[in-house]
Amino acid sequence: MSERDIYVPEERKEEKKEEIKKAEKVEEVMKKTETEVVKPSEEEIKEEEEEEELLEEEPEVEEEVKEPIPKELIQRRKYLKRWKDKDLFETVEEVFDMSTQLAVYELIRRGVIGELKGVISAGKEARVYCGKSPKGDDIAVKIYLTTTAEFRKSIRKYILGDPRFEQIANRGLRHLIYAWARKEFRNLKRMEQAGIRVPKPIAVYKNVLVMEFIGENCKRAPLLVELAKPVNQLDVEEWTRIFNTVYDYMIKMYQKARLVHADLNEYNIMYWNDEPVIIDVSQAVPINHPYALEFLMHDIQQIRRFFSSVGVEVPSAAEMYAKITGLE
Repeated sequence: MSERDIYVPEERKEEKKEEIKKAEKVEEVMKKTETEVVKPSEEEIKEEEEEEELLEEEPEVEEEVKEPIPKELIQRRKYLKRWKDKDLFETVEEVFDMSTQLAVYELIRRGVIGELKGVISAGKEARVYCGKSPKGDDIAVKIYLTTTAEFRKSIRKYILGDPRFEQIANRGLRHLIYAWARKEFRNLKRMEQAGIRVPKPIAVYKNVLVMEFIGENCKRAPLLVELAKPVNQLDVEEWTRIFNTVYDYMIKMYQKARLVHADLNEYNIMYWNDEPVIIDVSQAVPINHPYALEFLMHDIQQIRRFFSSVGVEVPSAAEMYAKITGLE
């Protein structure tokens, strides 16, 4: 059968065109040389350094356990049955190196992770596991792959021109990944403090990020795309309410957290307890990033495209841009 005989649905053709446009846009950005990048002012750089440090030194767990660990939990970890240890190693050793396995065990020792269960999300750069805290609560454990060749390439457009990564980028892939994990932890904290519903960050150590699990009994909450396709599960009134909340999040993200998500779409928004939850914020950049406004326009276009497709009457891109940036 020749390629001309293969049937391609119209919907897939449109998606392919959108992917090509997006790839061309990214390529256009990547072709810009560093001499073309407008560097942030010294005051902006100093402000970012004070908030996030320079990420040069590898820290311990960002958020230590503030309350004393109950005696029974200490005993439980001390006398864990060997088969449980074996199961945990088998869970991670298929994909992760010894350094990652030791990082997981360090978080167990510190009373952050009690048990690690199955994978709930897998990508080229990271895997997300459902876990249990020592108290039995569901937690999400995101582990960045330290051996993937795609990682540096995929994040290049987010760190190019960002003064916080100028020294880290030359220290090897592993240090870059550790800094990237800490960056997501800090982005989550800044968004949460700004009043945006995100998974609550709990701890980060090396390439392991622990956060609130969005869902129940290790079953994650649905993504917006899963509520719209293949069958639309919500009415226009509910979609409009969700859009208004996401729109408010975008305003708070820019004006209060002083961040741009840079990859906001229906695949990075969950729906839980009748409210949208923003996820995957590792690539979010400060608003003084050289490409922050370009990333913001891309976010606006993606949000308008999706919500228009489910029947929501959305404002124009210009109107959204003005309101989000405070220029109206």
